[in-house]
Amino acid sequence: MVGEAVGWFETYLCRPHEGVGRPGAVCPFMVPALRAGGVRVRVFPGGADLDGLLSTVDAMVEVLRGGCWPTSNRTLHAVVAVLPDLPPADEELLDRVQEEVRIRLAQEGMMLGQFHSRCEQGAARNPGFPVSRSPLPMLALRWMALHDVLFLHDDPDRFTAYEERFGTVYRSGRTVDPLFTRLYRQAHR
Repeated sequence: MVGEAVGWFETYLCRPHEGVGRPGAVCPFMVPALRAGGVRVRVFPGGADLDGLLSTVDAMVEVLRGGCWPTSNRTLHAVVAVLPDLPPADEELLDRVQEEVRIRLAQEGMMLGQFHSRCEQGAARNPGFPVSRSPLPMLALRWMALHDVLFLHDDPDRFTAYEERFGTVYRSGRTVDPLFTRLYRQAHR
């Protein structure tokens, strides 16, 4: 299972795809994170219901927070939970879990993504492209990064968590991707 997940990272997430709406890898984070040894992939058996999946997220948080990482750059740390006991008919539970915990995790400076064979999550720059479809049901947890305004600008609570961490970047006059700046300013208003 772990090998299958890492294979999917390498053949899909780490490569360009015209559907994402920008050049570069589907997930620009994954290439340097894998190279730095910052991705921990764990099989989480059981947890095939909402409560079990929420417990899995709690366990992922503990792994992300703790332990010794090969790189001190927290933006390259991620925990991926492979969920082999989740039947295909129940994969949408991952969407519910992500929705349920996203504000709490954003307040803690974390981001959770869901991946499964029927995931409708669109790419940030091309919402019509279901970027998070994967051959295995998975959840991925990482620390919040500057580009996460793409995912946090549309909710006041989540945007507040983002602004607390990255507002100074925008106020400093540093050059930031124009799309990030536009979304930040819209959310700030």
